[in-house]
Amino acid sequence: MESIKSGQTYKVFDDTNLTGDDQFAFVEPQKVYDCKIGILGDVDPSGESFEVVAEEHIGKMNLFKLFNTYGDCFYFLASSSMEIGCGTKVHVKRYDLLAVDGVIHDLTI
Repeated sequence: MESIKSGQTYKVFDDTNLTGDDQFAFVEPQKVYDCKIGILGDVDPSGESFEVVAEEHIGKMNLFKLFNTYGDCFYFLASSSMEIGCGTKVHVKRYDLLAVDGVIHDLTI
C-alpha cells in the first residue's frame, strides 16, 4: 500500500477473507482509498519513532492515533505506557488493515 501523503510504501495485512466476511473485497489495485492501518507490535526503545496525537475508537477497539516521521497515520492499541502529545517508539511486527472508506474490519466491531 502506498501513502499518497508521503509516497512511502507499506506492506499491509488484510485477513478479512480468512476471519471475516471479506469486507474489503471491493478494494482494487491502483485505486485511492481512505484506509485506517493498525500496528501490531510492541513499545520498544529501539523501535520506529511515532508521535501520539489522539485517542480514537474504531469499532469497539480503543486505539491511539500515531504519526510516523513521514507524517503517515497509524493506530496502536491504547496503553498506559503512551501519552497523547508525546513521542514513542514502536517495534512494528506487522501493519493490519482496520478500515477502508468507512468499512470496518469484523474483528474491530
